[in-house]
Amino acid sequence: MSSHQQLNAQTFLFDALYCEEEHVDIIEENSSHTEERFVELLQQNLLLDENDDDDEDYLSFLLQKEQENELYLDFVKNPSLAQARGEAVEWMHKVIGYYSFSALTAVLAVNYLDRFLFQFQSHDEKPWMIQLSAVACLSLAAKVEEIEVPLLVDLQVEDCKYVFESKTIQRMEVLVLSTLEWKMNPVTPLSFLDFIARRLALKSHLCEEFLRRCNWVILSLISDCRFMSYLPSALATATMLYVISSVEPCIGVEYQDQLMGILGINKDKVEGCCRLIQEMATSVDFQSRNKRKFGSLPGSPKGVVDMTFSSDTDSSTDDSWATSSIASVTSSPEPLSKKTKTHQINPDHAIS
Repeated sequence: MSSHQQLNAQTFLFDALYCEEEHVDIIEENSSHTEERFVELLQQNLLLDENDDDDEDYLSFLLQKEQENELYLDFVKNPSLAQARGEAVEWMHKVIGYYSFSALTAVLAVNYLDRFLFQFQSHDEKPWMIQLSAVACLSLAAKVEEIEVPLLVDLQVEDCKYVFESKTIQRMEVLVLSTLEWKMNPVTPLSFLDFIARRLALKSHLCEEFLRRCNWVILSLISDCRFMSYLPSALATATMLYVISSVEPCIGVEYQDQLMGILGINKDKVEGCCRLIQEMATSVDFQSRNKRKFGSLPGSPKGVVDMTFSSDTDSSTDDSWATSSIASVTSSPEPLSKKTKTHQINPDHAIS
């Protein structure tokens, strides 16, 4: 399958990340009146609030803490790693749709996986290792963000190539935590979306819909390794500009410089990311999917527990422990066909 076809297939998965609920949505499907009302409210309310010291301190914290995705350069050298990562992220999002996890859970899971793969890239000899890493990273993200988390065995749904025992996954979780130095609250594009949404003088119901649309676009992008070259702040800004411009182009032009001025980020980077989103949008109709009925709002950053701990062990001890840990999780996984539990899952009902 070509990379373009794989991208299209992956992007269509994200419809499942938001499930239909009984409440009345702000923007209902096939409702031109409510869409027009949304445009009107944007035109009236898209004004930036005045700066205050607390906002400036928080923004400074986000900008200092955000990091580039270092795995991107490795993908250029190792296309097979990029393909394996794409398949793992695709599976993650299927499971997230199955359990109706939040957008933040999805972003955190992919973030953990990318950071872990950057440290451990010797997976060519064991193709199932990336799948095990994906299961562990998704489990950790769910434990950080979700209120209810399924059992480790139950987490392995949606066409899992391999099914691992709980003890094996737990060992991998410990290895991931150690490798990431227990830094489980990274700055993500959603961090900046939440900040900017508060800075925009949007009424609460309009802010909710604006964030829903932005979150959907973010979820559609994180599977594409091309977006890994952009900082979270640039990706968030480009996403907001895309959502605003898709509603009212003149508003996007008006607020582009103002948004980038708030974050103090490179204009060329943002414009490059915007062009890439527009390119992706030619094959995937973001706007029609934004009218879809959404489920509960994704979890906010305050729902993430900052699990950053310092370690007193020296680097040599960490390296030796990591080596023994990776050996402890290399017991051969059982193929899917040997697990009876997965046969009880109907793939047709796997997406809410």
